[in-house]
Amino acid sequence: MKVIDILRKNNPDLNEILKNTLKKDIFQNSDQVLTKKEYNKYIYLKNKYIKKMPIEYIVKKAYFDKYEFFVNKNVLIPRIETSDILQYLNKYKNILDIGTGSGIVGISLKKNNPQLKITLSDISKKAIYVAKKNKGLLDIKIIQSDLISNIKNIDQFDCIFANLPYISNMKNLPYSVKNYEPAIALDGGENGIYLILKLIQEITDTSWKGDLYLELDPNQIKYIKNQKEIIKDRFNKDRFIKIRFN
Repeated sequence: MKVIDILRKNNPDLNEILKNTLKKDIFQNSDQVLTKKEYNKYIYLKNKYIKKMPIEYIVKKAYFDKYEFFVNKNVLIPRIETSDILQYLNKYKNILDIGTGSGIVGISLKKNNPQLKITLSDISKKAIYVAKKNKGLLDIKIIQSDLISNIKNIDQFDCIFANLPYISNMKNLPYSVKNYEPAIALDGGENGIYLILKLIQEITDTSWKGDLYLELDPNQIKYIKNQKEIIKDRFNKDRFIKIRFN
């Protein structure tokens, strides 16, 4: 099979799989004939795609803001609406990103503004591995922690952002999400709000002063009794809330 035969299908995902297989510019090498090994690898990855595995997991990369990140089945695939929070967080000096997953929020903030101090945390060792891979040589601290249980000197932060699991019914998720993305990063228990309320309470029990930003489902805002500011995403949905701790 020639590269051009795949390009003629005009399927961006298949093109991405082929690019990942050959590790070269497929458009400049369109007359190339795949070797048997390359063809077998392409078919192997294509079969995963046919079985509805997200393309991001197949090629092990995803885009967020204007950056490329490594992802695998141990972290969520970045959602475009999450990037809408960056403009609000950029004004702070020292930010804690809880439930960081692949690290996309904190790392994007650091790349956009190297002066920021960023700490990433997650309960999952496997997610921590992905975040460390993505941060590279950036001066970012990464901590394994269940919410703030392992966070020392929390008073150093003037802002905390958390995108915690907030799905209330896993059965209603699309097939590609519930069968491939990690449940630990999705399942928020009854009403999907358990971990969010737990984090708010843990912070309330400290002397911390600053702004807490949370990403959640619009239907869950009613469960947050704290005084809050609601922030909409690009799709005009109530996607984030901001709680001021004085």
